[in-house]
Amino acid sequence: MQKNNNTLVRKTKRIQNNMNKELRCGLVARSDVGGLGRLSYDFWKNIYEINKELIVLSGRMDNPMKYPKGVICSMGRPTLEEIDEFLKDINMVLIMETPYNWNVVSEAKKRGIKVVIIPNYEWSEPTPMVQPDLYLCPSKLDYDLFKKPKKYLPIPVNRDDFPFKLRTKAETFVFNNGGGGTGGRNGFEELRQAIPLVKSDVNFIVRSQLIVEPIEDNRVKFELANKKPEELYAEGDVFLFPHKFDGLSLPIQEALSSGMPVISTNFYPHNTYMPKEWFFEPKKWQFGKVCPECRVIEMAELDPKKIAEKIDEWAHKDITKDSEKANEIAESISWKSLHDEYIKVFKELL
Repeated sequence: MQKNNNTLVRKTKRIQNNMNKELRCGLVARSDVGGLGRLSYDFWKNIYEINKELIVLSGRMDNPMKYPKGVICSMGRPTLEEIDEFLKDINMVLIMETPYNWNVVSEAKKRGIKVVIIPNYEWSEPTPMVQPDLYLCPSKLDYDLFKKPKKYLPIPVNRDDFPFKLRTKAETFVFNNGGGGTGGRNGFEELRQAIPLVKSDVNFIVRSQLIVEPIEDNRVKFELANKKPEELYAEGDVFLFPHKFDGLSLPIQEALSSGMPVISTNFYPHNTYMPKEWFFEPKKWQFGKVCPECRVIEMAELDPKKIAEKIDEWAHKDITKDSEKANEIAESISWKSLHDEYIKVFKELL
């Protein structure tokens, strides 16, 4: 009888331990139309184990109703009361870039809750106030930079939102400025100067969410609008992205998924996964910061002439194989390919 009781106790403890290891994930998420807002929402849609959210509003076309059960940060950044409510009944916190209040990390660790940060190279601080249990690095540049414990795992692209379309000839070149990026990071000004230097008879679609200086060229179709992300790649053949710095680029991933080869600035880590023929060289490199407390990073200075020469090199080119290559790269980083790997990493951390 005693033996049976001991067996029952051990079995009960084992069941309780297994229940404790069930992934119950809380997400610290921005809820706006920017890249970080879209990235947060994409993880929420694809990882069903995320069952609680701490919602930060940036003031940039916020939409907190995307997360109907989220803890809304009423003061713009999490208060101690909101952090306490968020941390109840979860065993892992997933943070996109920043916790907005480092008490999220310190309080989670006090309670034995694992903390994973997906960092952003350019927006990270040289010395974080509290170390997470894991830096899940979205690019090789982030992986090179951050200290252990760390793991490299690319950000997945949602191919349902950006379906593949075979592009066959480089006739129309597309540039999406969005909000321009910090310090003009997306390269609009240099592209504005480059397009009049292009000698070929090709067309351009240039979009911006901001009012920008006009491009004086009748080959340009300009759109001042806030389009849905999936609409940005429906038309055109080649994606232009003369960016100046970053480790992760959502626009590049979205364009690849849509079947567009990408003409871009030659720098690491993007030159490790796209063909060398897709890049133009920067004019030179300089150092800078995107915010006072952020780390010093390398920033490319762009030469409009080099951008124009690359466009002329591609003008009217058969890009069928390049489009197929874009599809191949995108499939390797799709949610279908990477979802289980994310879940495995999270569960192993528990």
